[in-house]
Amino acid sequence: MRAPGLIALLALGLAACGGEAPDAGHTMAGHGDMSAELAPLPDDGVTPVVDIRAVWMRPHPGGRDVTAAYFTARLSEGEIDRLLEARIEGAERVEMHSHSMNSEGMMQMHQIPPQDVTNAGPLVFTPGGRHLMVFGLPTVVEGDAVQGVLVFERSGVVPVTFAVRNMPPGQPSDY
Repeated sequence: MRAPGLIALLALGLAACGGEAPDAGHTMAGHGDMSAELAPLPDDGVTPVVDIRAVWMRPHPGGRDVTAAYFTARLSEGEIDRLLEARIEGAERVEMHSHSMNSEGMMQMHQIPPQDVTNAGPLVFTPGGRHLMVFGLPTVVEGDAVQGVLVFERSGVVPVTFAVRNMPPGQPSDY
C-alpha cells in the first residue's frame, strides 16, 4: 500500500474511534457471539426511564461511509435496564464497540455485547471508550442532525438526535 493510502486508513481509524488506529486484521473473531442470549433482567416492578444526553456523532472522515457516535444514558427511574442495540436512520448497520489491549500491547477495537445501565451511574459512550460504529451512512458534515433510536430491554425504543460535530458537547461529569 502506498504511503498516502496508509495515512488515509490510519486517519479513518483515528477519527472514527476517538484516537486509536484499528489493527490491520480488525475482525470480530475471538470476541464472542454478539447474538448470544443474555438472561433477562429482573423485573423490579418499576418500568425504567432512561434519560439520554450528550448525543453526537463525528463527521465522516475523508468521505468514508463509516463514523462513530456517542451518548450518555442514565436511569431517572428504575434500577436497571440494558441497551440492546442502536439504529441510525440511513445507516446500513450500527455496532457497539470498545477498545482493549491485545497480547502484543496494541489497542484493538472490538464489538461488545448489550450494555447494562444501572442507577449506580451513567452508561457512557465516549471517544476512546465505548462507542457506536456507524456503517453505510450517507456522508454527514458538522452541523447536520441524524435521527436514531436506542433500544433498551425494559424501557423500549428511545428516540435520539445525533448532532454531527467535531468535538463532544460536554464531559460526562457535566451531566
